Amino acid sequence: MIGRSAFMVIGVVAARANVSYDFSALRHYLDSTASFYGNLSMTVGDASGVLFEYSNVDMHPDVVLQLASGSKWPGVTALMGCFAANNISIDTKLSKYLDWWTTNASDSRSNVTIRQVLSMTTGMITDPGGDGVFAEIANLSVAAFEDCDLEGGNTAQCARAMYEALPSQVVPVYLPGTKFLYTTLGFQWTAAVAEVVEGRPIGDILNAYVLDKAGMSPDCSWSNQDVNPLIGAGLECSARKLDKFVHGMLVDGIVSTKTRLEMETVQLTEPSMYGSASLYWGAYCLGNWLECLNNYRLKRLMPSQCFRADRHGYWNFVSRTQGYYFNMLPSYTCNSTNNYCDSPLGDANCPALYGWAQTVRTAAAMYLDDIFDVY
Repeated sequence: MIGRSAFMVIGVVAARANVSYDFSALRHYLDSTASFYGNLSMTVGDASGVLFEYSNVDMHPDVVLQLASGSKWPGVTALMGCFAANNISIDTKLSKYLDWWTTNASDSRSNVTIRQVLSMTTGMITDPGGDGVFAEIANLSVAAFEDCDLEGGNTAQCARAMYEALPSQVVPVYLPGTKFLYTTLGFQWTAAVAEVVEGRPIGDILNAYVLDKAGMSPDCSWSNQDVNPLIGAGLECSARKLDKFVHGMLVDGIVSTKTRLEMETVQLTEPSMYGSASLYWGAYCLGNWLECLNNYRLKRLMPSQCFRADRHGYWNFVSRTQGYYFNMLPSYTCNSTNNYCDSPLGDANCPALYGWAQTVRTAAAMYLDDIFDVY
């Protein structure tokens, strides 16, 4: 029994420059899976705007939800926009702007750059999910950040607390720029740099370079944005306003083409890049993946067709080759009734990364490949 069984869709057949796109097969698939993967909103469009809009069950395009790691793409976009506007090279060391960051040449952290933070290649352990072998180290930074946040600390204070909780890297765990380690907390360091560069709080910077610029505010904002927003996980937004961001990234309406191309450059090509954290996505760039949907490979280089597709994003994506964007926001209930959204780990967190990536999202992308005649 599907709650309010209202299925809303526009643009079943859409036209662009005398070319018609038939979305009926995609709509039929989404309808047919609603009882299991219901509660989602989706938009698909091109440079001209929305071509297809769909919602089912109790979702509609204006429902605001926390994006979790989907926050990383908009967050890094804001930071990159800030650095570009101020002519700051992302290959600059953090110690140039953060007076509490070590300059001790014997400590590998002294060489960490803005680029390495944004590409998750600092070699520093900040999140338990980055490298489980060093979870005890990661727990130090997590605890320091959470304690600082609970005490009302701001972005600069909590970024410093997290940094100072970590051991020195005179004997490095990994050298900067050599190892991809998935992180959420690491972006707080570049947020602190951005505050120094602009001389204003990170919340204002997020507004100026993404939320206001893309027309997403006031509906969309980072939790605790005025004090200490979690750049990599704290954005709350609706599908309708998130559409503005993804469309803006397609048409280079948020950052310059030069900055966007930098963001879409794969940062590491070694096999270590393709670990469990990137299994369902592809190679990591700056705030986004070079998407390789359904790429079930561990520690192998990506197939060449993934580079040809030139698809970039983070859950949502833009297809550079075909000139369209995909935007989906689910509100899944993941429990025993639906096998935790097909999660092999029995993960009850929502939205379920594995269930979404393996099922609806991958299937929708395949339909779009056909609709836009990918290959």
